[in-house]
Amino acid sequence: MLERVYIYLPGKCRLPKGKVLQCRRFIYGLKQVAHGWNQLYVKWLIDYGLTNIINDSVVFVKNVRKDDGSFSKIRLSIHVDNELEACRDEAMYKKVIDAMSKDFDLSDSGELMWFLGGKVEQHSEKGIVWMSQQQYCSDVLKRFKMDDSTPVDTPCEANLHLAASFD
Repeated sequence: MLERVYIYLPGKCRLPKGKVLQCRRFIYGLKQVAHGWNQLYVKWLIDYGLTNIINDSVVFVKNVRKDDGSFSKIRLSIHVDNELEACRDEAMYKKVIDAMSKDFDLSDSGELMWFLGGKVEQHSEKGIVWMSQQQYCSDVLKRFKMDDSTPVDTPCEANLHLAASFD
């Protein structure tokens, strides 16, 4: 449940004494924005006929039976205000994007190369997608000044036995 947000803008507008303004729209930077955006967007997806996957609350799917008896499927994954779509049916993809663009400002970043810190390589002829977090891991190691560490398969002694200590 979103809480009501009130603002007071001294010197910006003249209000009667003791009066403030109530926000009727989400203001970027407030804590409620992400939750409010998610509620709005998920409602739109469900109203459009997508269903939420039970095991993953950020993935939505829509299956449509075509005239020839085959199915078209589109999958959408949302993360804050980013979305990733996967669909083999170009017409279905365009229909969903056109419907979304009526209610939201969309931008197309082209072919997916990076998503949430992971590098993505696609080979559509072979039907293969590779994902790697090598660059992300390298950046994390650098941030914590561990990029010159020596990697090992097992980061402890091979026959180490741990015991509880109650000192």
